[in-house]
Amino acid sequence: MGKTIAVTGASSGFGAMTGPRTRERRTHRLPGMRDLDGHNSDAAEEARQYAAEHDVDLRVIELDVSSQDNVDEAVARIIR
Repeated sequence: MGKTIAVTGASSGFGAMTGPRTRERRTHRLPGMRDLDGHNSDAAEEARQYAAEHDVDLRVIELDVSSQDNVDEAVARIIR
């Protein structure tokens, strides 16, 4: 079985560079960012497009590390 990598702050900066572009094979990538349907919708779509173009196993997740409830929900989705 492969690895699962969750990256916080994946809408910009190092998070955006790291999330989709992790080079390990058999790795499921979970770039996390806030407000997927709002101000980060373009970043989420860019990550999805990168995944499609490069055959990368990637699922963008809603993740706001300033909210413990949101982090708990994200972790629950990840470990299912």
